[in-house]
Amino acid sequence: MKDDMDSDTRLREAIAAARDFIRDRQRGDWHSVASVVLTASGRRYIGMNLDSTLPRASICAEPVAIGMAKAADPDDVVIFCGAVNRRGEVIPPCGSCRELMLDYAAGALVAVPDGEDMAFRPLSDLIPTAYKDGKRKP
Repeated sequence: MKDDMDSDTRLREAIAAARDFIRDRQRGDWHSVASVVLTASGRRYIGMNLDSTLPRASICAEPVAIGMAKAADPDDVVIFCGAVNRRGEVIPPCGSCRELMLDYAAGALVAVPDGEDMAFRPLSDLIPTAYKDGKRKP
């Protein structure tokens, strides 16, 4: 992302789109998180979590959004990932999602809560001692 001001605006707009998405699609306790992914080509993908009556079968929103991006163009690079809950609050990725991002979005910025606002941090700040190096080329 070229200009920091434009980048910040683009990331905030992506989070706003995720907020709108989950507000419109959330049903009871199901589908309570939306994740937004931006790619180097400028595309945006929004996915939601898939809860299951068998908790182990549930899937977080981040893998859904990343999967959508990779299905659309396996060579496009994921440069940003953020997630919001049903209240529209930015939430950090869980540990499993952080590890998955190392495989598919190692250089991405990630939205994290920062007081009443949000901050954008490199994934490496969120998982500094990963069990793998993040250099895999899927």
